[in-house]
Amino acid sequence: MPSISTSVLTRALPHLFALAIALYGGLLRLDAFVGKYGVIEQPALVRVATRDVAPIAASLRPSRVEWKREANPFVGGDPYNYLRFAREMTSFYQPHVREPVFLALTRGSLWLTGNQDIGVGVASAIGSTLAIYGVFLLGAAIFSPLCGLVAGALFAIELEVITWAPDGWRDDTFTATVVFAAWSLIRLRQDPTFSRALAAGVLCGVSCLTRITAVTFIVPAMIWMLIDNAPSARRRLLSRLGLATAMAVAVAGPYLVSCAIATGDPLFAINYHTVYYRAAEGVAFDQPMSAAGYLRSKMAARPIGVIDTAFIGLFVQPFAGKWNGFDAWLPYLGAILRSLSIAGLAIYPAFRDGRLTLVILLGSLVPYMVTWNLGDGSAFRFTMHAYPFFLVAAAMAPIGLVRFAANRWRDRSWQWPARPRHIAWTAAVALTAFLCGVTAYYSLPWYVVRENIAAGEATSLDTGPRDRVFFGDGWSPPHADGIVVRVATASPARVSVPLPAQRAYDLVLRIDPVVPEQPTTVQVLFNQRQAATLTLTSNPERMGSYRISLPASMVRAGNNELAIVTDPMVNAATAGPRFSWLDPASRLGVRLWYVRVLPDLSPGS
Repeated sequence: MPSISTSVLTRALPHLFALAIALYGGLLRLDAFVGKYGVIEQPALVRVATRDVAPIAASLRPSRVEWKREANPFVGGDPYNYLRFAREMTSFYQPHVREPVFLALTRGSLWLTGNQDIGVGVASAIGSTLAIYGVFLLGAAIFSPLCGLVAGALFAIELEVITWAPDGWRDDTFTATVVFAAWSLIRLRQDPTFSRALAAGVLCGVSCLTRITAVTFIVPAMIWMLIDNAPSARRRLLSRLGLATAMAVAVAGPYLVSCAIATGDPLFAINYHTVYYRAAEGVAFDQPMSAAGYLRSKMAARPIGVIDTAFIGLFVQPFAGKWNGFDAWLPYLGAILRSLSIAGLAIYPAFRDGRLTLVILLGSLVPYMVTWNLGDGSAFRFTMHAYPFFLVAAAMAPIGLVRFAANRWRDRSWQWPARPRHIAWTAAVALTAFLCGVTAYYSLPWYVVRENIAAGEATSLDTGPRDRVFFGDGWSPPHADGIVVRVATASPARVSVPLPAQRAYDLVLRIDPVVPEQPTTVQVLFNQRQAATLTLTSNPERMGSYRISLPASMVRAGNNELAIVTDPMVNAATAGPRFSWLDPASRLGVRLWYVRVLPDLSPGS
């Protein structure tokens, strides 16, 4: 009996720690709530929380963090609509443009707060707090309880997550449902029991009822579980996945049926929102259009542009837009965690649970990958649900390294559990994927620019992180100087210009002399032919703009070379403090912001 009790305690201890971490994170979210909305006097339970508990919560955050008071909270936007929809809610499975889980949570929070508008903030904060425990479960399932505890603690203290938590969005709740669904799917793959299949089905159904787009990670995850499994285990797993699917349909299906009966469209909650994205693009949105039809129209018009947007939306933007909420706790903590997360993500393909995790992560980002650059689509909240996967990877990397070292120390004959051939294959695939990704990241802008110009659209070759395909030798790295610029460090400094056809174009150069009080004359060559002679002057209010007309005879279809010849050049040491980031011995020509191509679409051009 004592040994059983000890075993139970050992298994329960990580969960108790995780609940303590979730409580701590909940207090931090309460602090943000009170900082933004003040003390709520009624009802009594809310008054005690906001007046008596909140001061304790305030002592738990970094002293330099302050919350900005919201004068008119929840006015306009989705939180206002959630309030209205929750108050109007007639039944859980009502046909509606918004899925029911967050509306029901908001309705319950309105009851808790005496029908005050702050109920929607309570609802989102509850979702954010639940997600903390879900992150622990996810990390524990993927790697170890310690990994889950570390990842959960990181999610609990991340200040940007905390900032969003009381603002009344459903994204915090969706994050919670995603991590719980992912945990249940990973556990089902590990041991496909009847109870785990039921749990996976229910949790996946709840995630769909928070955002119906959850199907984009649930369906691929289930298919992948069958593909990436031992043949001898597939029959049993298939039956359990069938049970999980049936349970998910039983949970989410009535909502789809009610939408189909009322609107004729079971995916009404997805397809309705194409109105917003079409409006953000400035195209007609007076007629209904399905999400599939919207994507087909975009692919037909700009296939390369869609591929580029999807690539960034899937692999770059969700990851790069995180990590800013740690540095208030400890300088450079965000950068350290970002590096650890990259290492952890690279480990994921080496084991089955890691590969399934990647399928879930990438699948969950599919609905946002082609709309992140429209309207408010790049907001942190839209990819908040991906953050737990990154944090688990960040926790897994050092814990895995320590575990490996400890095993090697205890047992000198210990070997890595995977076969060397499997490790080599995984490393080769990961390296190939990385190189392909880097190539796509830097090369796709060239094809996007050419496609846009071919469509008759004025298009800029902007300086920035992805401009290497345009700006090669003769230019400094891109540098933020109010705007992002490159500085010519050689003469000539060359720019590659992709043009789809041999016809006339106009170019606009946004360019300035290095020394403002010293006018500079530059020669502009296009495909080694003289295109213009420009005398550059400086205006402190705006960067210089110079238009150049190119006849068709000077242009070739494909890659064209624009060369800027500056004579004389200026020594960086004497050019002023603006250029202190460059080598003092450098010779400088001009500052360039962008080159803009204006297609000449006149008849006969």
